[in-house]
Amino acid sequence: MDKSTEYQEFQRLCQAHGCRCTPQRLAVFLYMKDNRTHPSVNRIWDNVRQSIPSITRESVFRILTELAEYGVINRMDKITDARFDGQVSDHGHLICERCGRVEDFDLPPESLLPQDMHGFTTRHTELRISGLCACCGAGAKQAQNKEDTTRDKKECQAEP
Repeated sequence: MDKSTEYQEFQRLCQAHGCRCTPQRLAVFLYMKDNRTHPSVNRIWDNVRQSIPSITRESVFRILTELAEYGVINRMDKITDARFDGQVSDHGHLICERCGRVEDFDLPPESLLPQDMHGFTTRHTELRISGLCACCGAGAKQAQNKEDTTRDKKECQAEP
């Protein structure tokens, strides 16, 4: 998708939700569009302020919250900190409890929903599997062998 098409999409989004088309909103929108790295607010802020140095972390968080309310991104809570997902279609996540790494995976074609939904209507289906990523798992085995329980959290982080 070229820049003009992305901007037109952004304009339609702003018009549909009655918000202004600001450079700050556009920068956050473009960073998150189709982003599959599940970045934290700080990661998004670091990247966006390269083009808009005056943007605050609070503004980025507010814009992310708006985009999540509009259904453009998903907010992922209860990991290590709030993370955001550029993929809004149904899918699953592998979440490392040690380093916070998040990896997407496709859900099986058969439904994961219970047979009796008790009148509940779904908006989004997500399966979360938590444990240790390969890097942290290997580190845990090494730590057991060496009796060294320290581990640098950033050593395995998947976030670029």
